[in-house]
Amino acid sequence: MNILEKEKNYRLGGRHTWQKGILYLAYSASYMEFCCEGACTVTAELVSDGIPEGKEYTTWAAVFVNDEEQPSRRFELQKGTNTYTLYAAEQKENVKIRLMKYSEAAFSSLGIKAIHVEGGAILPPPQAPEKLIQFIGDSITCGYGIEGMVNVDVFNTTQENPWNAYACRTARLLNMDFELVSWSGNGVISHYVDETVNEQRHDKPWMQELYPYSDRELEERLGKSEAELTVWNTEHEPDVIVVHLGTNDGSFTRFIEERNVLFVEAYMAFLQQIRALHKEAPIICMLGVMRQELNDQVAKAVALTRQQGDGNVYFIDVPLARDWDGLGTDNHPSPRTQEKMAELLAQYIHFLVD
Repeated sequence: MNILEKEKNYRLGGRHTWQKGILYLAYSASYMEFCCEGACTVTAELVSDGIPEGKEYTTWAAVFVNDEEQPSRRFELQKGTNTYTLYAAEQKENVKIRLMKYSEAAFSSLGIKAIHVEGGAILPPPQAPEKLIQFIGDSITCGYGIEGMVNVDVFNTTQENPWNAYACRTARLLNMDFELVSWSGNGVISHYVDETVNEQRHDKPWMQELYPYSDRELEERLGKSEAELTVWNTEHEPDVIVVHLGTNDGSFTRFIEERNVLFVEAYMAFLQQIRALHKEAPIICMLGVMRQELNDQVAKAVALTRQQGDGNVYFIDVPLARDWDGLGTDNHPSPRTQEKMAELLAQYIHFLVD
């Protein structure tokens, strides 16, 4: 039995898109989950490619069984369409299975052509948590390099782990569902640039150009024009929205005043774009764990937005990562630093929402 044949058989978390009969999980930590009973075996026909070509950019996925804290299996997808065993029961029991995308949208795709359950019946899918938190961010939110070591490892998607990064950790602490819109190197006026570069980098869409869509990169790669892109339309409005942008913009602004002004204007415009889509949710803006050139500018953008009438926008000044907590690949936050970020954010949200 292919559970994708009936929508009632499964539940989706995070952004996704159907393209040519294939269900694609879009951003980091997007997932699908379902339940079955009996001594069942579950296999999946999965579609993958690397973006760009290269072993270091392969797709990685994880399988969680029965609400386990960490996945029972993580695996690398081979390019093209292949069949993978997600679960094989050792005894007759009811089981919940979650398939989650670990590698990010910037580097790889994960499409689901079919999920077959043999030897057991399909049960109703799990209930979604009551509240949803949406995260908009860059590599830090993706869990880039979290399982690598600074000055030792060269980045590859094997080291990405969004489940142990601050966003998913925060959602777990608050018992909320989560939706990530995150892309390494991204910003609102520039992607990451070397310190010798004095022009904005715009070879890929900035976050405000990705945000409205389910998966802009994938659909354009499949031949769709901008007018044909699938606009993301969730049935579950986020209860909280977290924006973690500015780290990569800071590589371009470098305390130069006219660039700071450009950033503040673009950041405010993005806040207005978010608010136009989500009228009620608190928007929490945070920055500072990797670099702090633009902390004051994000705080200024938030203050000006509040002065203009949106009093439901807030700023958290995040401390720089500490050497004694370890550093991941390319100076990215370690698991301990990500944990600290989650604790700080969860405490803030707890008092804000409750």
